[in-house]
Amino acid sequence: MPNLMLTNWCNYKCPYCFGMDQMAPKNKAQAMSDETFLGILGWLDKTHYRNPIHLMGGEPTLHPKFEWIVDTLLERDFPITVFSNMASDKMPVYAEKLAMLPIFWIANINYSSESLTEEQRERIEGVLHTLGKNVSLNINIMPEVDDEDWPVELTVKHNLARSIKVGFALPTYTQVNRSLEGDEYRVVAEKTVRLAQKAEKYGIKLEYECGIPTCAFTPLQLGTLWKCGSMLQSSCCSRMDVTPDGRLIYCLPMSTVASRPYTDFETYDEAKNWFETQFAPYRRLGRTFRCATCTLMDAAHCNGGCLAKNLIGVQNIKIEK
Repeated sequence: MPNLMLTNWCNYKCPYCFGMDQMAPKNKAQAMSDETFLGILGWLDKTHYRNPIHLMGGEPTLHPKFEWIVDTLLERDFPITVFSNMASDKMPVYAEKLAMLPIFWIANINYSSESLTEEQRERIEGVLHTLGKNVSLNINIMPEVDDEDWPVELTVKHNLARSIKVGFALPTYTQVNRSLEGDEYRVVAEKTVRLAQKAEKYGIKLEYECGIPTCAFTPLQLGTLWKCGSMLQSSCCSRMDVTPDGRLIYCLPMSTVASRPYTDFETYDEAKNWFETQFAPYRRLGRTFRCATCTLMDAAHCNGGCLAKNLIGVQNIKIEK
């Protein structure tokens, strides 16, 4: 099932945001309309399985009809996962109302950011405490930030789900955001291992976003992650995103490379197969020339990093119209 982008604006302006090419103010602010939302649900009904629908943005809780969207999904037996920064004005109210419902929350938090106000920190912690085991943290580890302690501390303090998902600051194809370069991969890999070791002491395991190249880690570091129960598994096989105006994109970093209205396809599976076919010729490019002969390069294990990064500088990309 896809990620539904309910809004294309956010209450944060994170420099590493890989959604910048779709977000306001670069684009006109949009909230998914009732018609588009219900049309997508009818389209998804043609796919006879019920993996969770991911509600995201921008910031999904800024959508003026967020509660109605959640209620509608629950009435139609769609499992729900919400990706939120937990800091919007209405989030404490939503947390109280929805805490007992079968909704899982992914907290995209940059808790070490100096831009967070004390009021926002208090709001985030209050929301996390209310949701408890129904929420897990999703963080981008940055080379220049002290971010190895607070994810574990927040998870333990508020009794969150015992998993933390780690991302490596993905680039956009247009290179408009702050992303990792060169030796920064090694720096972030080392910090990830230290986080895994601290997390293990509290029964917390790391999971991983897509686009993390295996070669960022030494064999010893990979072994340490395995011993901690946080074995690295990161490939590039994304759930597709549906933008507020009903366009399908493979993922946000690749949003400027190809997009199609969801109505162009009979089912989600048909759409997914179309995008995979378009990008298949570029899968083995990798992040560096060493990827060409790397034995770890396969769809289930490692794609050499984020596909958007691997395509930067490639001439004459051919996508079927």
